[in-house]
Parts: sequence; C-alpha cells; structure tokens
Amino acid sequence: MPNLNYIDIAVGVLKKGNYVCLSLRQKHQSHANHWEFPGGKIESGESSIEALKREFLEELAIHTDNWTPLIEIPWKYEKVAVRLCVYITESLLGEPIGNEGQQVKWFAMDELAGLHFPEANKGILTALELANKYMISGSFQSKEEALDKFKQAIDSGIKFCQLRAKNLNSKVFSDIALPVIEQVHSKDKIRDNSRAIILLNGSVDLLNELPDADGIQLASNMIYQFNERPINEDKLLGVSTHTDEDIQQALKIKADFILLSPVKETSSHPGVPGMGWDEFARKVKSIPIPVYALGGMKLSDVDIAIQHGAQGIAAISGLWPAE
Repeated sequence: MPNLNYIDIAVGVLKKGNYVCLSLRQKHQSHANHWEFPGGKIESGESSIEALKREFLEELAIHTDNWTPLIEIPWKYEKVAVRLCVYITESLLGEPIGNEGQQVKWFAMDELAGLHFPEANKGILTALELANKYMISGSFQSKEEALDKFKQAIDSGIKFCQLRAKNLNSKVFSDIALPVIEQVHSKDKIRDNSRAIILLNGSVDLLNELPDADGIQLASNMIYQFNERPINEDKLLGVSTHTDEDIQQALKIKADFILLSPVKETSSHPGVPGMGWDEFARKVKSIPIPVYALGGMKLSDVDIAIQHGAQGIAAISGLWPAE
C-alpha cells in the first residue's frame, strides 16, 4: 500500500464472555446502518488507550481499562485513509448505553457474520475468530498417528491447525483428512466457547471432496493463478507469503489471513536468512488482515510476535506434538 496520510482511529472490542458490544452508525454518518466496534479519532498528544477510555466514556457512558492490542488495519476509502488501531478488553464499569443517540447492543460472537460492518472491519472479525497459535502438522507415519497427534494438540489447547501432507497422493490425503477434521471438530467446545478450526494445505478443489474443512491454506506458488477469491466467503482462506509481491497478490484474492516468512533462519532452509522482527513489523504495518509469523517460531515467540503486529505464530516443530 502506498504511503498515505492516515487518520489514526482508536477502535475498541469490548467483550463480556462470548459477547461483544457494538454500536449502530446513524443516518447522518457514513456507512449508515452498519454495525461497528466503538471508538474514534485519536487526538493530538493522545495515546490509543487514552483515546479509547475517553471515547467509551463519551459515547457509551462507561469506564474501561486493561486494553490490549488486537490488530492494526490500514484502509483507504474513496476520500480518506484511516488506520484502525484496534484493542480488546473485558474490563468495564457500568452498562453501555447510546450516549449520543446511537443504538448499542451486545452480540454473541457467532452472530457477527450475519451483520453489516464497514469493509475495513473484516480484519477485526477475522482476528477475533483466530487464535494466536496456528499449528501446522508435521510428520506422521499413519492415519492413526496423525489422529493421535491432532488429539494431543487439541487437548493441549490448540484451537487453530492445518493438515499439511504434501508427500501423500490425493486419495490417501482425503482418507486421513476426513477423520482428522471430524476429530478436531469434536473437540470444538473449548472453555470460551470458541471452536477448533482446521484448514487443509493444498488445492482449493480439496473443499469439494472435504466440505467440512474450515478452509484452505494456499502456498505462495499457487496464488498467482487466481485473479479473485477462489473459495466462498464462509470458508477461511490463508495464504503463505515471502515477498511484497506475494502479499499484494494475497490481498488481491481477498485472503482472510497471511503467513509471512521466514522471520528467522530455519533448519529446513539453512543458509536462508530470516527477515528479523523489525522488517516483519514494517511489512505488517501495510497489511489490513491478520498476519502470522512463520519460520523458526516457538511457543516463547508468541508474545514477541504480537508485540511486532502479528496475530501470533505459525509453526510445525514448535507446535506439532513430539514423538
């Protein structure tokens, strides 16, 4: 995305258990009758968190605290470019009301997909849906071993995973994928009521054979064959990227999230230097959808990845259960 004079907007996701607080934009506003996460323009000399506390007090008549970063979204509308600095909290004092005449309502997380939001909010909705750890399957010698390792991962708290087995032919892959998908989804009632999600690494045609999968992860060498989004909106589309050109193509085909690598040098590609956290953060600044750091990632990297703008980490050896 070219350099633009962004207007910085503080946006707050206020949660109460499995519910989030939204307000309805009024008739005199742009995007009238669209739901939005409350917030407003960050004033000169004000931090994002200071702006959120002020806006929620002015707009919703409540005191808030303990805001933590969720995602930053650069977005260019026809007449203005904005950067949504999105934070999340469950700390509030009082009950939200429409202090400026707007409708305010709590919605369950699974209701959000049926609501109308400004287009820039799509990245927020995806960030709310996805976990901060994205496990990519490593080696396994049999269907039984694959099932056992996915069970171990989900039991340990993994809620977002990918079945990757490029050495298998399509029939064997499908024979393994079907029970793996069923097993992951059977574990989908986790403590906070969010469900476990599984994507398939490979061709988009896999969804014709395995429609219960939650989406597709496309390798960077597959994305240039498409000029538009290749799967339905009700499925997740992840794209692996390595270059700025990959990132732009991923956005062109309306990926829901991106894997960006390599952040560190990896054992699978020795001698290929990682971009490092500073360069990773620079690239993420221009991406309006969640980004996972990939390449040499371990559990200990989750917090540092988030500090550098990531949704979290993606990893094989760092997350796939050991022997």
